Amino acid sequence: MLAAPPASAVQFIQGFTWYSDGSFAKSGPGSTVVTVYATNAVPNAQFDLNVAPVDAAAHGCSDAGTSLLFPNVRSSNNRGFIANTAGVVNRSAGDYEICFYERLAGGGYRTGTYPVFFTVT
Repeated sequence: MLAAPPASAVQFIQGFTWYSDGSFAKSGPGSTVVTVYATNAVPNAQFDLNVAPVDAAAHGCSDAGTSLLFPNVRSSNNRGFIANTAGVVNRSAGDYEICFYERLAGGGYRTGTYPVFFTVT
């Protein structure tokens, strides 16, 4: 599923990020550990799992205030599935989006999965 290019860190949104329980939104204190996976991402590609403040104009996968949620590169399989990946949301109070950003060989990102949302209380 490709959407129109958003004003964001990625050119296209492809696939979906999910919490391990199948939900799209959660909340908790800073330093909460979250576990997410992705479906329908770009097949056989490498990804970073990032967290960023919600940017309504970006339509997901914001480029402002982005940081790694998981330090290692993740890979999708031939069906675009990215297995459960856990990370700590070390952020101050506010609303955040979490998504997998496809890594390009020369740097930067091309696609990102539609984010899940996390509110730090």
